[in-house]
Amino acid sequence: MRKYAHLPAILLAIAVLTGEAATASAASAPTPSPTVSPSPAPSPAASPSPSPSPSANPNPSPSAAPAPSAAPQATASAPKLNRVQFVDSEHGWTLGTSGNDSRTRVWRTTNAGKRWTSDLLHDDVRDAAFEMADAKRGWAAGPGKCKEESGQTVCSKLSILNTRNGGKSWSVQWTKDDAKASSDNQVAAVDDSHAFVRLGTNIWRTTNGGREWTDISLPSSEASPYRISFPDDLIGYAAGRLGTACPGKGLVPSDTNADCRTAVWKTKDGGHRWTLLSSAPRLNGEWYPADIQFTNPRNGFLLLVNPNTHGSMLYATVNGGESWKLRNSKIPGIRPYPVKLDFVNHKFGYIPLSVGAGPVEGGLLRTMDGGSSFAKLDDPRLVSVEDTSFLTPRNGWVVALNPQNPNASLLLGTTDGGRKWDDLTPK
Repeated sequence: MRKYAHLPAILLAIAVLTGEAATASAASAPTPSPTVSPSPAPSPAASPSPSPSPSANPNPSPSAAPAPSAAPQATASAPKLNRVQFVDSEHGWTLGTSGNDSRTRVWRTTNAGKRWTSDLLHDDVRDAAFEMADAKRGWAAGPGKCKEESGQTVCSKLSILNTRNGGKSWSVQWTKDDAKASSDNQVAAVDDSHAFVRLGTNIWRTTNGGREWTDISLPSSEASPYRISFPDDLIGYAAGRLGTACPGKGLVPSDTNADCRTAVWKTKDGGHRWTLLSSAPRLNGEWYPADIQFTNPRNGFLLLVNPNTHGSMLYATVNGGESWKLRNSKIPGIRPYPVKLDFVNHKFGYIPLSVGAGPVEGGLLRTMDGGSSFAKLDDPRLVSVEDTSFLTPRNGWVVALNPQNPNASLLLGTTDGGRKWDDLTPK
């Protein structure tokens, strides 16, 4: 799934013991207080890892001079892709690896995927998250200084990188040694000046294109943000968990009395101050946010999942988080795992489902009524969808595992809402 480096060992144990698998089914609107319908067994590749970045506030690092990435290289190895984004119908990017090289590679196109150019993101960054603000400027973040220890990859540095030429080259703007560095990171690029980056449980902001980065993390030491969403440069949301029993991002005991509940925070001033939204769902036990997404400052969605019950809860707000309504409780919660929310407006949206460790079937869910119901798109290539990028209800792109080669990926594009897909995979 990314292939989730943020994978707690306890979730792997759950997956092995559970073993049951089922395919995703079309979801219907819940009653006001629906019971949770069990979803397929938990995926060992789903839940974020307990790897917060340092809570200290280092002085903002000045921007480094752009250092061009490695020159494009031809390779016979099929790419293993995990992220995709298009900012318009012509300009797109996909990230992943090639062959046995674990460093993040960037493929970019300026002609709708007819031709791709490939470069290393950086000579020492793995499993990077990224988001482009426009066709020229964007940011990426990921771990570095990685080595193998006892069969696991251990990294000890985090970096934020920037491109100003559409991804041809990337420069390091901020870096910090971190003994717990992981790939559990997220980038929210608002425009060419404003960007927000979640590194583990810390949130960083730039207002000047990355020349300076400021720590705007949540004020409570008991807060663990899992996902962030910034519809503009001032208003933002963070979804996570709060309580003394969940200091990190690992799973907690399913004891319903444990002091650990889901939580949503909001900022109206670009992260200077965060407010805990008392109206947001406060589910305890093992519930945690799979994603939060706002399509504008007032309309947003929150997806909570539970690896213990295999359940899910999709909530929606139309007033900036002042109130939330349960829209759906039938989306698969774990295995297949809902990778993200990809809504283009308050009605139309997509949810990619990844199989994780399998053997189950993932896919792509689509809603046209704000999440009250979902239909699963029928295409044999959508067995496990790892990422999506939809610009409109009809125009979008997905990264999926290649069903003919599990060590390779497909990049597919649609212009009719998923009825027909074109293979745009970089060669």
